[in-house]
Amino acid sequence: MGLDMTEVVLPLLSRVLGLSTGVAGAWIGTSEFADAAGLAAAKTYAGYAGNVHGITGSAEAAVSAFTLMKVIGRDLWIGVWALLLSIIATTHWESTGVETRAGVGEIWRRFPKFALGFLLASILVTLITHGYSYADYKRAAQPGLVAPIQVLRTWAFTFAFLSIGLTTRLREFVSVGAKPFYAFTIGVAVNVVLGFILSTQVFEHFWNRLG
Repeated sequence: MGLDMTEVVLPLLSRVLGLSTGVAGAWIGTSEFADAAGLAAAKTYAGYAGNVHGITGSAEAAVSAFTLMKVIGRDLWIGVWALLLSIIATTHWESTGVETRAGVGEIWRRFPKFALGFLLASILVTLITHGYSYADYKRAAQPGLVAPIQVLRTWAFTFAFLSIGLTTRLREFVSVGAKPFYAFTIGVAVNVVLGFILSTQVFEHFWNRLG
């Protein structure tokens, strides 16, 4: 449901509502759980720029707004919240009464390591391109540094999701029941509604300036 919502429904809804490319990209970024599906939706809407009457903003704004919301605004914060929840889970939710202090090793085991990769890549690119003008960044850093990293990211995601698929046990889904499905569906619905309000009402001026 999450993938269909972003790849098909959200770009169409944004087009019907006449949202600018920046606002639409931000809405997609707040509503999507998977990077690949959201990026595809943002690029779809970027293609409307200059080709569909009433759609304002540049094509680049849709992808930029999506990236700011999904990768920086959400993915990096996932690591922070995951660390906090790891500590809470090991000290309170799963406390046996015998040992109440969580070991550093247990917290590290539960911590999503990919968040460190996002942070490290952001720091490295920032340090390397520090002092570049925007024109120099697009001319030199984008094709020479960022583009190869993006290719590596695509292959890493491909192998990661392939590995997840190979280890999936459908029988375990049946034994769990429908509650996880309902929880995910509710989460998607809340994200879509809240993301729409934040993107079109609260931060609309910012996203329009981006485009």
